[in-house]
Amino acid sequence: EAVVSTQSTGMWTVSGTVTHMNTYDPALIVPVYFPYVTPGGCRLVISLFIVYPLSYIHRELVHRKAKIYQLLYFLVSGVAVIYYVLGRGILHCFLNIVIVWVIKLIFGPSKTSVILTAAITMTYLVIGYISTTSVEVYDVVWTMPHSIHTMKLIGLIFDYKDGNSDPEELSEDQKKHAIKDFGLLEMLSFCFTYTGGLTGPQMSFTRFRAFCEGQMKFETDENGKPDSVDAAFKKMYTGTIFLAAYLFGGHLFNRETVVSPTFNDYSLLYRLFYLSGYGQLALTKYIGCWTVMEGGCMLLGISYDASLDNKWEALQGVDIRGHFLGYTNKGFIDNFNLTTKYWFIRYLFKRTREWGKWKSMMYTYMFIILWHGVLPGYWLAFLFEIPVITAEKQLGKVIVHYCGKYEGWHPITQTVTMTMARFARYLTLGYGIQPFILLTWQDTSHVYNGLYWGLHLILAVWLPLFYFYFEHKLPPQPPRYQKKDPVVDHARDDLKKEQTTECEEKINGDVTKDKLKTM
Repeated sequence: EAVVSTQSTGMWTVSGTVTHMNTYDPALIVPVYFPYVTPGGCRLVISLFIVYPLSYIHRELVHRKAKIYQLLYFLVSGVAVIYYVLGRGILHCFLNIVIVWVIKLIFGPSKTSVILTAAITMTYLVIGYISTTSVEVYDVVWTMPHSIHTMKLIGLIFDYKDGNSDPEELSEDQKKHAIKDFGLLEMLSFCFTYTGGLTGPQMSFTRFRAFCEGQMKFETDENGKPDSVDAAFKKMYTGTIFLAAYLFGGHLFNRETVVSPTFNDYSLLYRLFYLSGYGQLALTKYIGCWTVMEGGCMLLGISYDASLDNKWEALQGVDIRGHFLGYTNKGFIDNFNLTTKYWFIRYLFKRTREWGKWKSMMYTYMFIILWHGVLPGYWLAFLFEIPVITAEKQLGKVIVHYCGKYEGWHPITQTVTMTMARFARYLTLGYGIQPFILLTWQDTSHVYNGLYWGLHLILAVWLPLFYFYFEHKLPPQPPRYQKKDPVVDHARDDLKKEQTTECEEKINGDVTKDKLKTM
């Protein structure tokens, strides 16, 4: 039998390391050779690769079968995968779903249902964090799928309310995802499906329903199956490379070195580079997990969208090219954890925009922080994003004002500037992401004290300097939102209707060639 210590040594769970082994369980074997990876994290990774045989079975046996078989397959297989990783902790997920189902039955498609669903599921999640979260590292416990289900359930009730609201009150995006009703089996399958029940990606209920009902149209091979095998396995190979990089890179960049009392004895430049490498390595496990899971979704066929350049990337978790080649921290955020970011924008930011941009932003950030956890590292990391991104935008305006637009620069100047920008972005990302990795105030302050809180001090100087000096020297910016004129808006709407009617006639072949030339 394997004896597992309780000391926390990894970045993934607090399960500990194996000190004695007589087992064939890979989740217990791997930590013997890689002590910073623990059994819970190994089971999570194994569950990601299980998605591929499950998707293959679906393609061969369940594809295009009746909806009831689709739902049962996703429910049973998804529950089995989550149970393998978490054991009896899966009962919390069932209880969470049952609570929301009862809310739906009692209050129907109302604002009350939305408020109660958000309040109860988030309260349940926060209590779970308080009772299970380690003070040192991120745990793979029942709160992981619970957090995913919380987003799915809140979004589902929002869509349910939208589907029973006046269409004139809805945006085009809300109309696209609105639903009239849903059943308990649909709800369970949607939450537990193996294509996102543990780590995401977040997908809309309308996408899941369309797939199960056979309404999703996608490119097929000669056998009528989704023509996505090559794309899926490319994603799997890519994700495997990132997971391997994390596995072997942990010997070079690890938490123990960063929090050790001797870390601050190294030179300042060495520590900055080390933290940059450690921060990027910490992100590789997320990139690896999301990319492997994305490949499983591709193999199944549920990630298809004909409007995209790569039609199988509708559930893309991270834009790898944009992530590594971007030269701003905003670019990093824009290309990372994409499906979750879209969920926050769709269900939180846009729906609270009428409160004002800053109130909406702060409300969304508060939700994001609580959704991730209760430790101070989450607050320090996410709230630090705001001044960093603000300063980047301000610096960009100053550079354009004094140096002209980037397109007019000499090619050598462009290359040097972009290289320096990417270099600065990696250093600032490594600095800013430390609280998200270290989580505790003690470890975070230990690192930042050694760096003299340098970036915080730079921002503390730059932000007021811009507002009180540079902003007055810049040309005034045109208002982003013009005051609405009812007459102009009505005329614009009429014009759009005329154009839409003509386009429909064109599609139906009812417009003469002469008229088509004038469109």
